[in-house]
Amino acid sequence: MDTKTIGLLLAAIIIGVAVGYAVSLPEKQALQSQLEELKQASQQVTELQSQIQQLQSQVQQLQKENEDLKNKLNPNLVEKIKARGKLIVGTSADWPPFEYIKDGKVVGIDIEIAKKIAEALGVELEIKDMKFAALIEAVKNGIIDMAIADITPTAEREKVVDFSVIYYSSKGNVVVTLADKNISNMDDLKGLTVGVQLGTIQEDWAKENLEKTGIAKVVSYNKVYPDMVMVLQRGDVDALVLSEMVANVILKKVSGLKIAFIIKGNALGAAVALPPGAEDLKYYVNKVIQDLIESGEMDKIFEEQIAAWLAGS
Repeated sequence: MDTKTIGLLLAAIIIGVAVGYAVSLPEKQALQSQLEELKQASQQVTELQSQIQQLQSQVQQLQKENEDLKNKLNPNLVEKIKARGKLIVGTSADWPPFEYIKDGKVVGIDIEIAKKIAEALGVELEIKDMKFAALIEAVKNGIIDMAIADITPTAEREKVVDFSVIYYSSKGNVVVTLADKNISNMDDLKGLTVGVQLGTIQEDWAKENLEKTGIAKVVSYNKVYPDMVMVLQRGDVDALVLSEMVANVILKKVSGLKIAFIIKGNALGAAVALPPGAEDLKYYVNKVIQDLIESGEMDKIFEEQIAAWLAGS
């Protein structure tokens, strides 16, 4: 083979290799690109698996918290009450005629309703007299089975406890003063001192509308009757904020007082405070209340208990 032929063969080989490289390079790049995509997909799968595991762990945690919550909410409270043999009810016996002390015992409208509930459950009734401001927490913490003390359901209270149906409605709150005081509206309270009961909606209203606005000084007391009536008579405060019914009943018994004016736009309702989730007890309470209202017995309880307090010493 001559030199020319060898040269041509070598040139052909070099050209062939170059052409082959030129053809395979795009294929190789495509393969590498696909490989990178697979790697990324694999990483995404791994991340998704990790997220799924985290979600499963969160679901398990939520299920555990839900079970713990169910246990705390006393779904079988009625069974516990019946096994115990008594219904433990909290009240604040300083709010006649709803609850007050007579001959060393707690009596009143709310106590009569509580008796009916205990009777429906087939158990005895135990009354715990405590400060009004402590009642909601006592229900929440299981110290008492329920609270009845002319309690108005509010958004804040409903964050902590549940409520029965309304068993009584009133026109709202009123301002009570001495009969000779020249007070007939909010402006007349400027610079004065107003008494309220601690932990009540009357206290909430007074602090929001009188204290924060700088109209009047607000002083809170644990007991309405006789404590707040006495400080009003003594001149320690110039006015009291009370519910309309309580004010009217007190005025029938205590001379020298008057309703100065009605606070507009605050119609109220009273309900029984119950532990959250205690639907079994709520059923009994609601049924008793509804039966008392429909039969007319609720009106009778109110009439008799108002008369009893007015007739007492």
